[in-house]
Amino acid sequence: MKKIYIYILVTYLFISINSTDVFAKSYYTSKGFGERIYFTNAQTIGMGGTAIAFHDVYKINTLNPAGLTYIPIARLNGDFIHESVWTNSDSASGFSKYTNLNGITLAIPLKKHVFVTSCGLIPSSQFDYYYDSYDQINNYHYSKIIEAKGGLNKIIAGFGVSPFKGLSLGAYFNYYFGKMEKSWKVDYVSDLFWDTSDELTRKMWGYNISAGIIVNPVSTLHIGAVYSPSYHLTFQEKQRNSTKKGSYQYTIDLIEDAEKTATMPEIWGFGLSYTLKKKYRFAADFLYEPWSKFKVNDIVIDQFNDRKRFGFGAELLPSKNMLASYYEKMTYRLGYFYQQLDFVDENGKSVFEYGFSVGFGFPYYHNFCRLDLALRYGTRGNLSDNFVKENIFQIFISVTGGEQWFVRRGRK
Repeated sequence: MKKIYIYILVTYLFISINSTDVFAKSYYTSKGFGERIYFTNAQTIGMGGTAIAFHDVYKINTLNPAGLTYIPIARLNGDFIHESVWTNSDSASGFSKYTNLNGITLAIPLKKHVFVTSCGLIPSSQFDYYYDSYDQINNYHYSKIIEAKGGLNKIIAGFGVSPFKGLSLGAYFNYYFGKMEKSWKVDYVSDLFWDTSDELTRKMWGYNISAGIIVNPVSTLHIGAVYSPSYHLTFQEKQRNSTKKGSYQYTIDLIEDAEKTATMPEIWGFGLSYTLKKKYRFAADFLYEPWSKFKVNDIVIDQFNDRKRFGFGAELLPSKNMLASYYEKMTYRLGYFYQQLDFVDENGKSVFEYGFSVGFGFPYYHNFCRLDLALRYGTRGNLSDNFVKENIFQIFISVTGGEQWFVRRGRK
């Protein structure tokens, strides 16, 4: 138990240090409910985002709960992210950084490889961007700033069960909550003019249940599928319109709308994982979200594409030889992903993203625990078809602790 307490303390200190007002400024998170986040674990990300059929004794699978049955001991996992974004358009460019906790999860086997429970707090979407421009009217200069921050978080609680060898099933209860804040500001250099600002705050909450399955027909092959049905996300918006001149500031309007309901699309996907010679593992995933079905108060909002994502990965598995060197006991990963975003730009064009990843697994504490590192580089949009192109570099770190719980000890 002592190791688990130390792990919780380290995670708490990391949260305290990194929970600052630093936000990613991605243009492509500015529509709808932001950029959807499917994966937070560095092992999954290092393999291109392949988690549906993935089985591992360290990893707490937050996408497919059926993967929980492969966890042999109690696991506590913390995920962290650092992101750098280079944004370019025909008329402007920018750079931003983002560092924060990316999720924390706990899994407890109640019966080894038969019934495993799990809970956690992970991000579901990110809604952070910043844009400014400078102009003038009759030699009077002003700046125009548009900024947004926030997103959806998700509390998960569920289980994985294996009724017999070769079959794993699982389910998660997902509670979504979060807040998004937008502001539009016009600031004049001269005191002759009144500055203006509009601030919009949107609070959101909702829930659903997701399910997954992993079939293991032969020892080297795992086939998985996940399904998360559509659900209602209730949200309420409050808008404040203000004006300011010098030290004088006035609220022109304060509008609080009635609650609205957004029908979020379902998510479904399937994946494969194949192990060769107990040394190499290959995986592939496909995920689909029909955002063309997105509704607000039962009215279809036809401003979105269906989201489609492909991920491919390979992993060099660690040696099980007790005399092997530390480097031979490490894990090495490569991945590639390609997706069509739900975002449609001002020209009505689709936006695509693709990228590569590499990853490493570092075992520690007699191989009971592991630290995973993933580096991912991607490109989102292109200037020949889209208004904005983004180059994104991300570093993911996952720290997984482990300890035997609920073990019966013999009497002397």
